[in-house]
Amino acid sequence: MHAIELENLRMEYANGRGIHGLTLQVERGEIFGFLGPNGAGKSTTIRTLLGMLAPDAGTARVAGHDIVTDGVAVRRVTGYLPSENALYLGMTGEEAVQFSLRVRGCPERMLRAADLARRLSVDLRPKLRSLSHGQRQKAAIVVALAHDPEVLILDEPTTGLDPLVQEEFFALLREERDAGKTVFLSSHVLSEVEQLCKRVGIIRDGLLVEVNEVEALRRNRVKHVAVTFRGPAEDVASWPGCSEVRVDGPRARFAFHGPIGALLERLARADVVDASVGDPSLEEVFRAFYRKGEESGGDDG
Repeated sequence: MHAIELENLRMEYANGRGIHGLTLQVERGEIFGFLGPNGAGKSTTIRTLLGMLAPDAGTARVAGHDIVTDGVAVRRVTGYLPSENALYLGMTGEEAVQFSLRVRGCPERMLRAADLARRLSVDLRPKLRSLSHGQRQKAAIVVALAHDPEVLILDEPTTGLDPLVQEEFFALLREERDAGKTVFLSSHVLSEVEQLCKRVGIIRDGLLVEVNEVEALRRNRVKHVAVTFRGPAEDVASWPGCSEVRVDGPRARFAFHGPIGALLERLARADVVDASVGDPSLEEVFRAFYRKGEESGGDDG
């Protein structure tokens, strides 16, 4: 049984936006990345899975529970972190956690909440409205994880977190995965998804344009390269994997697609003064996958 399973799931707004027939399976014990720019349909997918929006067609199950006929069970086994913090600001962090645990019938898990707060370096005693955005985000993470859910659904979870806290949060997610939990991680930050996930789905305009392993995404990604030669630039356009070449005297800029080792070997044989290799922007990665999806007829994976 899959941890999350969508079959032709549709939820369309009056303006035509929404999700349009998503079919997807997420395995138990997996951190699955759900990538796409703002407005692609990530949050709509999540809200439909959690029963906040009613699907127009199709089916979905979370931990074996149907999202329409067994929505209470879905929410019982799920830890949810929304993209916009939804805590009651008049409460302290402790009160927010206690409230969540009482509603779920597991008040004894305050000890787990205290450990999570310690690891994330957040003080739960002050009123939430007095906390900074980053501290409030950490408190929301504690609320989402405190009841030890079977499935974690996280929508842009690292918003407002500094890099050190992000690393600790990622360590927590890996521990949850290793304990057999499932994490559905929605993000528009490619680098964090690459660190955590084995597989990703890429969504555009409510349609899945790619579901693949992160390693395949890395292999297929074009690199931006800038090279300065000691003399006139070599004929880079004839090198395997190089395209979009622009030459200005001794300097050449180009896109490279293929094993990076092959490029480094070629550069080592050339008389190079300086070289840099950079990743494309996230928007460029999305555009590449979007073009691929259009060429294949918009297959939803």
